[in-house]
Amino acid sequence: MDRVRVESWLGKRIVVVDGTDATAENYASILRQGQAFLAQEPPGSVLLATVVTRARFAAGAAEHLKGYSRAIRPHVKASAVVGLSALQRVIFTTIRPFLHGSVRDFATLEEAKVWLASVGGPPKATP
Repeated sequence: MDRVRVESWLGKRIVVVDGTDATAENYASILRQGQAFLAQEPPGSVLLATVVTRARFAAGAAEHLKGYSRAIRPHVKASAVVGLSALQRVIFTTIRPFLHGSVRDFATLEEAKVWLASVGGPPKATP
């Protein structure tokens, strides 16, 4: 499974940074991969789903997440976080001021993609 990938949903391009079942060490690497990918995208263009389902966070996770959020913020049009556990929700609440203003959390990736597609505007016409 590609941890950073582009999916098409209801005619929309959605970038998924997928940390499902990641170890604490692996999750930091996934965030770096996502950050590098998103840095190449035009400002304000990305519909983003960051998946944290069953991901394990190490000490300093809040700082890693804040850095990731600051770096990608200029590129994000709308953002969803998927699969927060109770502990992850505490961290999410703590770092919320550093996140993109549109960020919402969802239980499943499908729910997040439906919302992202709806805030992304009408589907692009194909030639």
